[in-house]
Amino acid sequence: MRILVLSLVLVNIVQVVVGPPVTANKKGEGDKKDEEQKGADWDIGLEYNRYLQEVVQALESDPEFREKLEKAEVADIRTGKIASELEFVNHNIRSKLDELKRTEMERLRHLAIKEYELKQAEKYDNERTHGDGDENEIDHGPKIKLPHHLDHINPHSFEIEDLRKLIVQTTKDLEEADLKRRQEFKEYEMQKEYEKSQQLNLLDEEHRKEFEHKIEEQEEKHKKHPSLHHPGSKQQLEQVWEEQDHMSPEDFNPKTFFHMHDLDGNGYWDADEVKTLFQKELDKMYDPNAPEDDMRERREEMERMREHVFNESDVNRDHLISYEEFLEQTKKKEFEQDQGWQGLDNQKLYTHEEYLEYERKRQEEVQKLIAQGLVCLFFLLCEF
Repeated sequence: MRILVLSLVLVNIVQVVVGPPVTANKKGEGDKKDEEQKGADWDIGLEYNRYLQEVVQALESDPEFREKLEKAEVADIRTGKIASELEFVNHNIRSKLDELKRTEMERLRHLAIKEYELKQAEKYDNERTHGDGDENEIDHGPKIKLPHHLDHINPHSFEIEDLRKLIVQTTKDLEEADLKRRQEFKEYEMQKEYEKSQQLNLLDEEHRKEFEHKIEEQEEKHKKHPSLHHPGSKQQLEQVWEEQDHMSPEDFNPKTFFHMHDLDGNGYWDADEVKTLFQKELDKMYDPNAPEDDMRERREEMERMREHVFNESDVNRDHLISYEEFLEQTKKKEFEQDQGWQGLDNQKLYTHEEYLEYERKRQEEVQKLIAQGLVCLFFLLCEF
């Protein structure tokens, strides 16, 4: 599995994967479940996820190519330079890759046709509603976005350029997904503030004070939680060891701990495996049954912790934490010093200027909807 994560720099996988207990299956019964689970683990939120999965599985089956990837520099992998090694891949595997590419090209062709038909239908509906428009305007037809995860100029065979494009595009897409997640969370928090301010504006003085008091009470109640351990510190990991793994405190051993939480047994911690270490910390701050605790904020807090631990421990920046990297981290004096953790409730998530700009845009959107008769201001701003 390391070749999967390392070769394509697979980061920011959405779900938290918890390894199920190992159980014996009757002959034949486990195969289908294993395949289903394997497919689920591969779902990293990319439109071309299946193609990516099958290409990597094919490459993994070549021992020599796998070995070269294991020894390759991270920079050569991230930039796609490693793709030149495709020349030496077994002929049968190259044939399989050719087949996979042709299948992917056919899938993209069908998607393009559907997109074209949809845009044509939208154009037709628009013309019926608003007229034919400018008669002198040249219609070049709907624009279809070309895929960047393969070489569409050569549709019949999987070549070095196909592997390079797949590596580079996957890296780019997943890094952009992380940036997008942060931006969307910032907007989510600004929207919460915007809704609160709009509700306050609708209230008279007496009810406004009551509403403000209720909000302050909830905020204070949320902040009254046990102190958080520094993610990745000895104290935090010992808490997992005792409360999550149900092991004796005096028996804590970094080597044993690492391998216990290497859920797929590949010798590395990936993003999902690291995120499972924070559940006890997050439980201190967020209760699903408490109205003052926001589960969207809990998920973002988990991502913040994950990013922090990788920044501290992932020395070669391959988006994996090897046993050696983990062991080196445990030897640092900072590992023994629990500095605590400041949660989102103590973070400045956006500037005043950012909020004012967000507020301006939201008000413009509201006014447009009102002008179009699509929404009533009273119902837009009030909750019942």
